[in-house]
Amino acid sequence: MIRCFLCVMILCLGVFIAGCGNRTELNDLGIATATGFDRKDGKWDITYQIIVPPASSSTGSSGGSQASVTTFSSQGKTIRETVAKSSVENPKKLYFAHTNVMLIGQEAAKYGIAEIMDDYYRNVSARETVKVIIADGEARDYLKKLVPPEKQPGRALSEILERNNERGSFYPVMNLHEVALKITSDSGAAGIPIITVKGQNPGKLESIDIFKQTTTPSKLRLEGLSVFNKDKEIGVLNQKESIGVSWLTDRINRTNLSYAGEHGEFNSFFVRKAKVKVIPIKSGAHYSVQVSAKVEAELDESTTKKDIVSTDNNKEMQDQAEQLIKSQMLLGWNASQRLHADMLGLANKIHQRHPKDWRAMEKDWPQVLAQMDINIDVDVSLKRVGLLQDSFSRLLQKESVGEH
Repeated sequence: MIRCFLCVMILCLGVFIAGCGNRTELNDLGIATATGFDRKDGKWDITYQIIVPPASSSTGSSGGSQASVTTFSSQGKTIRETVAKSSVENPKKLYFAHTNVMLIGQEAAKYGIAEIMDDYYRNVSARETVKVIIADGEARDYLKKLVPPEKQPGRALSEILERNNERGSFYPVMNLHEVALKITSDSGAAGIPIITVKGQNPGKLESIDIFKQTTTPSKLRLEGLSVFNKDKEIGVLNQKESIGVSWLTDRINRTNLSYAGEHGEFNSFFVRKAKVKVIPIKSGAHYSVQVSAKVEAELDESTTKKDIVSTDNNKEMQDQAEQLIKSQMLLGWNASQRLHADMLGLANKIHQRHPKDWRAMEKDWPQVLAQMDINIDVDVSLKRVGLLQDSFSRLLQKESVGEH
């Protein structure tokens, strides 16, 4: 009898404890694909770009009659207070685990991103692997804009960063954790890409009617590298300076090298592989920087009328490519010295190899960095010239000579 009673009790308990007591239905979640942080009147202004499931699940790249995302903002003294205040106008629980990008407004970047870092590392539902972009203006303005043909602007911005990394390497792809590691290191410097809007009538990007057009009057594009010292923005690099820093920090994935030759011809190399080593060299009481780069490339385009496959001409093109890479590196180095920003992480390397020297120069590190010399050695290897052994200009020249 007692045994039967115990069996019944166990079965009843199983019914009551089954399932998840703290479950959240998917329909109750507001999935943020992008977030924006601005500073206004001494407060945080956070913008959330929330996915609209019915529109996002429709077929095709472009939306139909309904936008695939909706945006709204909330304000508060702290970031957590600001997020909490979003509940007074948002019917869903904000969910940040699938956030593609974080946009930081210009004023917030100058104010400092320490509070943003603190919030992300404390919040279990947020990912520190989210990609970071600096907005040229207010972040909220960019989260309202659509990016045809993608339906979700947050995902589109993330893919723009990835395409840049795969084909150009003009700007580094930085996630929140990478930024945190850099600004808390001895060097204390980090570079984050800047997003801006180009063209006329940027307000049209806020309407789904933009998907009905074959071309847009304005577009979002990466333009500039925001340089941080610790948690604050201290300056901006242009594209040429930024790619120089990408070379010096060994962040060149693939890129293109185009230059004019001595006789007006144009050559274009596609860099397939690059390995760059940067070593601080001690000479007496001073330090200099030794840069060694090995680059593998292939010829993408040429208008030269010389024999491309000949050893001498091949070597000449490689030398010209080496000089171009050196000039790009020097632009990045000069910009780094100008801002007194250790973009190369030299302080970390000196501290690791010569801790006593680092302790002696730590207080005056910006001045020490500004006075350091750099020596650059680049070795470019042209692996392929493509399917065409001669340039088309040379083939036309041969035909012209043959006719006479």
